[in-house]
Order: sequence, then structure tokens, then C-alpha cells
Amino acid sequence: MSIQKSEDLLSVAISVELSPSPNSQELFINQDQQDEEASDCPLLTPSPPPIQTDKTPQLTPIFNTLEGASLEMISAPTLENINTEDGLNFMNIVNSSSKPLNDEPSSRDPMVESTSSGSSSDTNEPVCAQLLTQLNTAYQHLAPDAQALFYNQENGGKPSLVGIQLMVPKPPKDYRFMKWNWSLIRKTCYWTLMSILIGCTALVIGVIATMPKKCDPPMEWWQGSTFYEIFPASFQDSTKGADGIGDLRGIIMRLDYLKELGVQAIRLNSIFPASHYPEYYSEISSMTDVNRELGTLEDFSVLVREIQKRNMSIVLDLPLYPFVKNLSNQAASIANVNGTESLRNRRDAANDRVREPSELHQSTSVEIIHDVLLSIPPPLKKARREIPSSSQSSNHLQEHPISEAIKIWQLRGVNGFYLQGLEHYVDEDTFVSNLIYWKSLLHPNNIFICHMKALEAATSIAARNSILSRINLLDVTLRLTNSTVDIKAQIEQVTKGTLFDKPAYPWIHWSVGGVDTGRIASIINVKNASMAASLLSMMLPGTPSIFYGDEIGIEDCECQDHKDLAHVHNLVPMYWEKDNPGSSFSSLGITTWLPEAGKPMETSLTGTIKEMARLRVETTPIYVKAVLREGQIKANCDVRYIEDEMIVIERWYPRRNSYVFVANFGNETRMKDLSFLYYGGHVVVGPTYRMNRDVYFKELIVSPGEAFVIKLDK
Repeated sequence: MSIQKSEDLLSVAISVELSPSPNSQELFINQDQQDEEASDCPLLTPSPPPIQTDKTPQLTPIFNTLEGASLEMISAPTLENINTEDGLNFMNIVNSSSKPLNDEPSSRDPMVESTSSGSSSDTNEPVCAQLLTQLNTAYQHLAPDAQALFYNQENGGKPSLVGIQLMVPKPPKDYRFMKWNWSLIRKTCYWTLMSILIGCTALVIGVIATMPKKCDPPMEWWQGSTFYEIFPASFQDSTKGADGIGDLRGIIMRLDYLKELGVQAIRLNSIFPASHYPEYYSEISSMTDVNRELGTLEDFSVLVREIQKRNMSIVLDLPLYPFVKNLSNQAASIANVNGTESLRNRRDAANDRVREPSELHQSTSVEIIHDVLLSIPPPLKKARREIPSSSQSSNHLQEHPISEAIKIWQLRGVNGFYLQGLEHYVDEDTFVSNLIYWKSLLHPNNIFICHMKALEAATSIAARNSILSRINLLDVTLRLTNSTVDIKAQIEQVTKGTLFDKPAYPWIHWSVGGVDTGRIASIINVKNASMAASLLSMMLPGTPSIFYGDEIGIEDCECQDHKDLAHVHNLVPMYWEKDNPGSSFSSLGITTWLPEAGKPMETSLTGTIKEMARLRVETTPIYVKAVLREGQIKANCDVRYIEDEMIVIERWYPRRNSYVFVANFGNETRMKDLSFLYYGGHVVVGPTYRMNRDVYFKELIVSPGEAFVIKLDK
């Protein structure tokens, strides 16, 4: 039989038959019958004899295949030629070029056959190429029918081997990947992996570092901030003016003091031109200019710039009453502008009525319709007849003092307006439309403030809803002249009233002093009373306001020569320590417009206002307004104790430590057992001797006029 072979393939030839020999017969007969059935193609992997003697016959190649010769032409060797007394001899595998491969025994792998050492090209191949070449070598197998012949040797059968020719591709002399720069590849992979690990580590560290330590509700700049109210003529007289009247440059000189105090917004009472300023500061002639006693518009621009540089805000009082007689003169001009707002307001009046408990039994559907109809502005056609062109409308709007003042002062950097005397206009038919229009003039994040009297004076539902939806802060003045029982009633009237029904309603602007009230230090003749009252307002939910001088406890002016100016005795010039030259209110030898305030009473609460302002910024239970639970908003403030002129107020927040304010507004030292309320805690704001010390409510001792804040244990 003739088999054609390709040049690129290796061939292995196995003889057709082998002569029997006793050794081969004994080898196969002694095999286990089960092993014979399990192995159809046993590999012949001869191993070299352990001992070579001189009697060992010379090994000769079994096959000498010629190029082009057929398989039948190969002489059949006998078993005696293959088997010897020491074992089987090696077989020579002949390649396609008829070069015998002289196999040498290997102690590592008897199945791997190596080529002759005579070929220089083979011996010079790389080790990896030799391994791949050896893996592609052919093996000799016994044919299945040859096994059966071995078993019949005793019966005279003649065993034979069937030749099998295996065709495998020739391995290349060299592989492409062997030429790759494996050293560079390893380094690149290593540093790439290390870079990825370092980047992931840095990312995790960055996320952890920037993660907020606590999840607090978002707040606007005016929510919970500490306001500081200044009457400019009595705060600081600059050396440039030196006329005994405070001015804008003087305020600039004291901005660092206010920043250190913890103030976040400065409120200026009245800076407008008046015929007899400052004695009769309310009799203004314009709301768009600065009184010449205080400075110029350039001075005001410098003041705004310096305030914003210190990350503070400025709020300006607009004295509407009695400067503005009524609001009807601009009603027609804003009817066209606020058409959409009017529809929204009527919807609010019909669907979102604000009812007091006493109103639930008195209001009827007829009254509701009547109030809604009263809130409707003049018809649009009538407004068009009165205002023939848009240019005339713009000129008319600019001429109105309130609208013009809001526009101009915002351009000069003002962040909010206190609408003084707004309660005098709430019953006018055009009040709702005017308030809507003023709100539309505000820049983003700017605010409106008015007194609580405006909400109390509003009789129509539309006016009340307009105030609740367009005023940001409602000013509430605490009266401390009575008892702590009255203080609790005032606080609970607000915290349990309308303002805490919805989260979007105005915040409370708490104040204990102002231009219209007397000094706390003069009203309550108790040591530390002024600072204790300021700490009380800063403990309540909302935005506290400090009247200038109350942080040190100055009193009203007691000047016999100025009895005709009793209405401004609370506006006494500020007291500044005179330890350093130039630290007084005015230059030496200058007569002030009112006698300068005397040195305040000795106090143990020095520095407590600054500590309380810092605590409000950092402590969630104190600066938030309320807690929203199950769709209802609840003020997180409880007045827990009010006996013997002592007051205890608690501020709490879910999953946070509670804080308790304790103050004694009496003239005697009180020792109380309040263990039924709390166990203990440590002082975070208060006198120096109490700071950071543990306090137990079993025996709580409070001196007259003393106040402090306790952080309760969990």
C-alpha cells in the first residue's frame, strides 16, 4: 500500500507484523484480563535497560523508510529483533527526508524522543521550541487486532503489527511571542495594577474626607442666623466726622468686633434724610438717599463691600409709616403686572384659609366669598385706560417710594428689608397686590421682615395668606418685665400657633430690645439680666436679634437735660472700653448727641453671647425651627420649668443630644431639685467657673441673673 505524505508533515511508520518470541508472549499473557479490555491502545514507551553489558546486541533501526516507498515494501522485523532479555529496544522514527532520528533514553520522560545530536540546527533551538517540538512527536500504538494475536501465540498464531501513519504539522522554528519584550510587559502590568490600586485608595479616602459628619437639614442664610440691630447714630463716631454722631464709617471700624461676636447679618435702623436727625429720625424725607450726618452713598458702598467681605449680610429698615400715606396710588400700575399672582392669591384665599381656633365657629361661606372678592384688584381694562403705555407705567412705578426704594437699595447691595409699619396698610384693598409686587422685585435669596402686628392686624384671609407666603421673618418682641409665667405664655403662643402649621411659613425673628423699647438692663434691675435675656432669645427656635449694647448690658440714658428726648433715651451711644486710645465712641473732647453710656454693671456672662452664637451655628437642635413628623411640623422647643423666676427651656432633635437653657431672672439665689426632669450634663455656654463642668439636676444652684446652657447626657 502506498501513502502520499506532505512535505510539512511528520510521518510515523509501524510495521505490519512482528515475529513472536518467548519474552513477548510471556509479557502479554501475564497481563490481567480486565486491563486488556480497558486498554485498546497501550503506548509502547520502552526504557533503556538498567545494565548494559557487552552481550547486549547492537541496536539497529527497525525501519529504513525510503522517500516515496509504500508501506508494504517495508521489511517486517521479528519480535526477536525488538525484544531482548533486558527489555524492549528503542524504535527509530524516520522523518520525511529519510534521516534517522537516533533516539536516546531520557530519565525524565520516556515518551519524549529527542533528535540526533548530529544536527547543529536542532541543538541550537531555544528550550521552549524544543519542548513544543517534543510535544508534537508521534507515538507508536499497537493495533487492536495485534493484541488478539499476542494472546494466541500458544496456538501457533503469528502476531503482527499494523502500521499506523500519524500526520502532524511541523512546529515552526521560532514563535512570534518569543520575541516580545517580556520584561517591559511585566513592569507595565505591575505599575498599571499599582496605579489602579492607589487611585481606588485615594478615591475612597477622598469620599470619606468630604463626607459630612452629620446629616443636617438645609438652611437659608437668614434661617437661624444671629442678627445685630444698629442705630447708626449711636454706634461709633469715626475720626473723620468727629461730630458726636455715629456714622457709616464708624460701623466699618467695628465690623471685626461684630464678626468676632458671631453676627451673621447687620440690620440698620434708619439711615435716611430727616430734618432733625437723629433726635427725630423717623421724620424722613426720602427712602433712596443717606442722611448727610451718617455719610455719603460712597460710604454706604464701602460698608456693604466690607460686610460682604466678612461673609455677613446687611438688612435695611424701610419706614413705610407715616412716610407713605396709603398704597392706593400705585394699585392701578401693578394690576397688569400681577395678573397671574392675583389669580394665585385668590386660589390661596379659597383653598388655603388660615383659621384661628375662634374662627372655626364664626366663619361662613358667605364671608369667604366676600373676602375673596375684596382681594381682587381693579379690572384689567380699567387699568389699561388709566395707563395708556408701558413707558408711562414704568415711570409711575419708579416714582412710587416703596417700589423705587426696593429696587435702588438692592442695586447697592442690600440683602433684605424690614417693612416697618406694614400693619397700618393690611386693611387696604390693594394691600395684597402691592405685597405681591414688592416680593417680585426682590432678588433671589433676599428677604422681607415685618412685625407680628401685621399678621395680627390682618382681618381678611387673603391678606393673612399673603403675609404668610411672602414674608420671610416675623418680628416678635419678648416682654420680660412680668414673670417667667408670662414669658412661657408668649413663647407657646407662637410655637403652638399658626406659624408652625406648615414648613413654608415665616420664621420667627426674636428680639428683646429695639428702637421702640427700653433697655433690658434698665427694665429688669438684676445683674446680668440683659445678657441672660439675649441668651434666652438665642435659645428659641427661629432667628434671634441682638440690639446693640445688650451684649454688654448698657442702660438707658438718665440725663436730666434731655427730658424732651425721652423717646430716644434707649438709643444711648455705645460704650466702648477706654483701655486703649481711640477706643471710645467719639474723639476726646467731642460732645455726643446724647450722653455716652456709662460702664455696664459687672457681669459673669462676659463672652457668653459669642459662645452662644457659635453654638447656634454648629448645633442642629438649636438652630432649626421645628421637626417634621408624620406630615405635621412641631416646634422642637419645650418650656419645662417656670417657678420662682426661674425658667428651663429644652431644645431637642431626633438622634441628637438635647440642650437645656437655665436662667434665674430673680434677685435671689435659687437651689432646685429638677431631677424629675433630667439627670445631668455638662455646661457648654455660661459663666467661666461653670464651663465644661458637669451639672446634676439633683442640686441645681443658680445665682441672680445667671444663665447657662447644658448639653444633656444621652
